[in-house]
Amino acid sequence: MQRHQTIRTARNRRGVITPLAALVLLVVMAGIALIVNRLWLDAASLEVTTCVETAALAAGHEMVSDELLKEKPDYQSLMQRAERSANQALKLNSVAGQQVGINLTKGENLLFGKSVPVVETGIRRFLQTDHEPTSIQIQTKSPGRIANPVAEFLSDLTRSHAGSTGPQIQATLDNHVRGVRPFENVAVPAYPLGILKNDPTGKHTQTWELQIDQKQGKDEYRYDPKTKTVSKGQDGIPEIILTGKPRRGDISDANMQILNFGSRFKTNIVTRQILTGLTRKNLKHFQGELLFDAGPLPVKCSPNIENGEQDAFQEMIGQCRICFLYDQLETQSGSYEGTALCTNLVGGRIMSVQRLENQACEIILQPGVLSSRAVVLAVPEDKANLNQPVQQIKQTANQAGQTAGLKKPHQNKYIYKLFLTQ
Repeated sequence: MQRHQTIRTARNRRGVITPLAALVLLVVMAGIALIVNRLWLDAASLEVTTCVETAALAAGHEMVSDELLKEKPDYQSLMQRAERSANQALKLNSVAGQQVGINLTKGENLLFGKSVPVVETGIRRFLQTDHEPTSIQIQTKSPGRIANPVAEFLSDLTRSHAGSTGPQIQATLDNHVRGVRPFENVAVPAYPLGILKNDPTGKHTQTWELQIDQKQGKDEYRYDPKTKTVSKGQDGIPEIILTGKPRRGDISDANMQILNFGSRFKTNIVTRQILTGLTRKNLKHFQGELLFDAGPLPVKCSPNIENGEQDAFQEMIGQCRICFLYDQLETQSGSYEGTALCTNLVGGRIMSVQRLENQACEIILQPGVLSSRAVVLAVPEDKANLNQPVQQIKQTANQAGQTAGLKKPHQNKYIYKLFLTQ
């Protein structure tokens, strides 16, 4: 009797422990599943955010266009190009090995507008408008679970979509430019090239003020952004003819100068700067940056354009780069070197390089628009702007010819900085 009772008791225990062990195993597996799901969501969310950020920046790059220099820029065309570029960027990127299932459409999940200050919160707010937009916002909603089995099981079980991700990204263009500053591995996309801004004596008519600002220059070249080529023809943007030092003449006879940014006018260094830009090492004697809000910047200069430098400019035809404007030239007696007082930055695109019999070099340059991470920005608004109620700012933003009531000091219509603001 004792033996039969012992066997029955063991069997009863086994009947209790087995379901208990199964229950514990189920809880452990569920916990592991939740951990795996959390890790997957974190990784997928980061990848989705990166993809959407890339799309926003791609759209912003399309808005930085020479079209902005025309009498009446076609913003609708720019926004269409930005939409195509953003969607193309999404197609080129993937999340968890699959393409992000998002189609960006202007006015729905791809919005254009402005970033304006709000006094109630102390931060900037996105206001949607098609009038001269300077910000792009991408809104995504549940792009899908992207082959995550745990997320699919849980969402099907609970009839929810907890395993989906949907970031909201905003990129902004700002042209309140103080100057430029290269990073450790990021050069300033600039030519060591100074251009005569104006000439009160009237000796030069080929000045930036007359030929570009007052649009007296000829319009004989055009740049195609799709093919990235230069051809003869009109595009509504005038050009300026830049000439180096005549073989017999004075330094002041030239309206362009090679600027000494650590090159000491050595052809190999100047050529490298033309092709790759200005590095932190090149600006060592300028404390690593070039700022123009404190007055003119004196830079050693020379109008001599050597053959190697001309060849480098020839290679850069069609490329938009930062150039420097000077309005005064301090000359040295008996020397072709001097000091240019640089006052501002502009964007320029070389359309043609010619060697002339009586000139060392002639360059036809057209103004262009570019963006760079190396741009140093000024504060775009003052305290008076921040005191405006958000409703007043919103109403002002919708008025034609206005830009959300913001003052625009230091604006540079040629150079922008594109960055993520949300």
